[in-house]
Amino acid sequence: MVFVELVTLVVFIIILSRSSSLVVDNAVNLAVFFGISQLAIGVLLVAVSTSLPELSVSVTSSVVHEGAIAAGNVFGSNIANVLLILGFGAFRYGFKVGKDDFPDLAFILLFTSIISIYILFHSLLWGYALGFYEGVVLLLIAASFAYYMLSKKRRNSGASEECVNRQIALRSFLLFFLGVVGVIVSSSLVVDSAVKLANVLGLAKSFIGATIIAVGTSLPELSVDLQALRKKQYGLALGDAIGSNMANITLVLGTAAVISPISVQLKVFIAALLFAVVANMLFFYIAVVRRQFNKTSGAIMLGLYVVYLVTIFGLQTGESTLL
Repeated sequence: MVFVELVTLVVFIIILSRSSSLVVDNAVNLAVFFGISQLAIGVLLVAVSTSLPELSVSVTSSVVHEGAIAAGNVFGSNIANVLLILGFGAFRYGFKVGKDDFPDLAFILLFTSIISIYILFHSLLWGYALGFYEGVVLLLIAASFAYYMLSKKRRNSGASEECVNRQIALRSFLLFFLGVVGVIVSSSLVVDSAVKLANVLGLAKSFIGATIIAVGTSLPELSVDLQALRKKQYGLALGDAIGSNMANITLVLGTAAVISPISVQLKVFIAALLFAVVANMLFFYIAVVRRQFNKTSGAIMLGLYVVYLVTIFGLQTGESTLL
């Protein structure tokens, strides 16, 4: 039984890896065709696509009035995007933040931090994180940011479009779409197989939840970004990871709040919010001061992610309502 589950898990991981490679290669072609940077295509197209699992979880939980799941999913995913995904990428491959990419990345990090701090104080003062009107504002922000990135595309488009013609671009879009579907489906199957394997091995459900399930909705970003970093497409990886944070906190959380007001368990939620802000500040510090993400910075980010998991696990076991 263990052997069967292990083989199944390996097969789905291989499919996930191949699908991620398909996404990266064709996203680069689309960036060239539309005359925009890899960062922009990562923020606009790849990030929104890989955030679909978070959107699905958040919408489903809000429909049944479990908004706390949506909020926890969003901020847990944002922490994983920065500390786990980019931390592991830095430790494994190393990368630099391009000068042209830095202003947009800095804006996203600052903006998501401000929204996180607002939600934190809103939760402490009024006892709930977000309501209908805040959700509408977040959705308007998501639309405005998309328009901003597209307007940059129109100003910067030019001769680069000659490198990829319409026929190649159409084929790349179709393959990109198939790759995204493959990433999302195989990610879900990897998580299911991992849970089954963990159950067969007799691992505690709390451990499964704090590790496998916690990383599960971030698996598309993880697989795509590691493929991008391996192929030295740094802008695409950064655009996806940081852009997913923007999509999560505006599009995903906004949609969830519009459907149903979000109430939260303050201890766990506040801890997740604080770690999300600290993760952004750490990324900003390394990008500005170190100007290079190497093994040391990657180890620091991964270490902080372990601290986050231990903290959340401790708070969860201490809250009877979360058992």
